[in-house]
Amino acid sequence: MSEHQHARFRRARSLLAALAVCTATLATGAPAAHAVELGEPSDVAVKLPSSTYSRMLVDQARQRVYVTTGALNATVHELLVYDFDGTLLHTVKTDALVDPGAMMLSADGKILYVGVANGILIFNPDDFAYIGGGWLRSDFFKGRCAGDIVATGSTLRFTRMTSQSAPTDCTTEPQALYSGALTGGSYSESISGEVDPKVAVSPAGDKVVEAYAFPSSGSKLAVGVWNATTSTLSRSAVHGFAGPDDPTTVPRDVAVSPDGALALVAAGASGTKTLSTNDLSEVTPGYGPLPDGTSSTAVAFSPDGTLLARGGAVDGTAADLLVQSADPAQGDAPREYAFTDGTSGGDRVADRGLAFSADGSRLFAMTTNAAGDAYWLHVISNPDGRYHSSFDTPLTVQPGTPYAGQAVQISGRLQLNGPAPSTPVQVTAVRHDSAGDHVVPSATVGSDGTFTLEDTPAVTGQATYTVSFAGDSAHDPAQDATLAVDVAKAPTDLALDTPTKATTSGVEIHGTLTTPGAALPAGTTLNVLRATKKGVIDLPAVTVGSDGSFTVDDVPPAKGSTLYSVSYGGDALHEASADWVIVDVTK
Repeated sequence: MSEHQHARFRRARSLLAALAVCTATLATGAPAAHAVELGEPSDVAVKLPSSTYSRMLVDQARQRVYVTTGALNATVHELLVYDFDGTLLHTVKTDALVDPGAMMLSADGKILYVGVANGILIFNPDDFAYIGGGWLRSDFFKGRCAGDIVATGSTLRFTRMTSQSAPTDCTTEPQALYSGALTGGSYSESISGEVDPKVAVSPAGDKVVEAYAFPSSGSKLAVGVWNATTSTLSRSAVHGFAGPDDPTTVPRDVAVSPDGALALVAAGASGTKTLSTNDLSEVTPGYGPLPDGTSSTAVAFSPDGTLLARGGAVDGTAADLLVQSADPAQGDAPREYAFTDGTSGGDRVADRGLAFSADGSRLFAMTTNAAGDAYWLHVISNPDGRYHSSFDTPLTVQPGTPYAGQAVQISGRLQLNGPAPSTPVQVTAVRHDSAGDHVVPSATVGSDGTFTLEDTPAVTGQATYTVSFAGDSAHDPAQDATLAVDVAKAPTDLALDTPTKATTSGVEIHGTLTTPGAALPAGTTLNVLRATKKGVIDLPAVTVGSDGSFTVDDVPPAKGSTLYSVSYGGDALHEASADWVIVDVTK
């Protein structure tokens, strides 16, 4: 078992109990009622008591999620504190908490930094006592557009607007990255001129990655990485997406992998960019595209380095959230989540709306609606897990004992735990018989889980059908279901017509040999005999035509009652059959 598989197994433990709050609606349709099984994901959504959202921060040691509600049009200026089950524990309010946005915990977890409109506030995260403002000053009213706060060593880095004017659109506001001491005091401008920057720092604190829109390129995306081993930042590399095919966009989120090697940028309509933090070259194969039409809004790595989550905004039933291995070489098919209800649970992932617990066993996702006036905190346990599937009824065949060449229907029911799939799923099947393995045409599973496969067995004997469900983006593969079917020989029907005239000059008898099964082989012959008072004589065999017809020609030796019998001996696929007719031979 690989280390990645071990990590997945460790995460398959006790799941969240359902809260008495609104439950997330994932994908379309109502899920079948079932108890959450070990290893399955569980999603609980809690609506924020605010129509605005700014940032989310996970306190791993205290198992809390901090949410700020600041925004340009915010009417609620609060710091919301949730536990890992989605329960609102505290609502923090102070007079200084105006337009709260960016947050950061100190390395020892004893200080909670919160960026507000006119500075950075400091709280005690144990009791949320307001300690004060590290850089609070009346002329520094530049935080209405929520920036970022990160630490590199003993230096605090934070972004603020460069203009003193009240902003009307944060996506067009230039900002600067400032540096100062962790405990406040003086600060200095380190980087300036970037529009709507998003900042992340490597876990080792040696690199600062900033994604931004660069005005001189027509506000196209750019990404820079800075050496942060000293208090003075020095740029190591920059990557601009300023080609003619690159759309104008501002970054929506940025994250650095736990090993510090990769930077991911949620770049709106440009998708998700995967870059090396060494030289900002694009990494291949990367993590694959988001669903068509998705605007990338959020990215997050699990701190243990096993998982990556990518969020987006897309209409309809396409996935808004993808969870997969953090190793791009792993090639995992992403676990997809589709948020589809803008009135209950949200229908898209909000900007900067993803964060993991330390071991990746929980993913916290902030969703919103198209208007951006309602927000839900989702607590998704076992986020890379898939719902279980099973064939929960025995397979049946109709007709019960088919013959070779007869069309059959193999029916069953596939139980899919969790929400109903947004698109119909299919089951596949293979028939194994004495001639080998044969692929059966796949069948679509109905909304009630039932399906019917159609096949025509070609040989006699036992045929074993193996029906499979390979799984999908939300479900594990099902254990195969099998059914043994005895295939008989096909019946045949031999019929003779009574000749209208029979004389000693000759008699002509027409007949047919038919079967509902596989076609008779070309050149099939029939045995013919003639019986009179003088005895029984074998006549020459006759050949059946391609249409099943044949003709018996004979010259009777004498007049009188004469019996003609025609028989088919059968073959590997067909039963035997025979018929006879009595004719009155005249001169």
